Amino acid sequence: MPTKLYAQGDIVLELVEDATPHELLPIDADGAVVLARGELTGHRHAFYGNGVTLFRDDALARELSPALYIGHVKISAPSADLQHEEHATIRLPAGTYRVRRQQEWEDSIGGSLVLWE
Repeated sequence: MPTKLYAQGDIVLELVEDATPHELLPIDADGAVVLARGELTGHRHAFYGNGVTLFRDDALARELSPALYIGHVKISAPSADLQHEEHATIRLPAGTYRVRRQQEWEDSIGGSLVLWE
């Protein structure tokens, strides 16, 4: 399967082969499935509504740094919108996605590079 990536801010979602959810992660009190929160603002990268499950399975992310791996999202609805107060909404089709953070590295001479481990 060709790699299909979606990005919103520092969050990257990669379409992967279907997986059975294990170790379900909790949803927020308002029903939002939150992938990440802003450290300063508290803004959320989140799905609202039904048909989205967030789970973690380290065996499906062995090649990723544990510090960058957030989990997997299974979208069973025809599509789901990933929303954030400071970024454009992304509509994702049904499927299973591995979710990770992007990390920017800055070298000693001021250059930078975005890493997608």
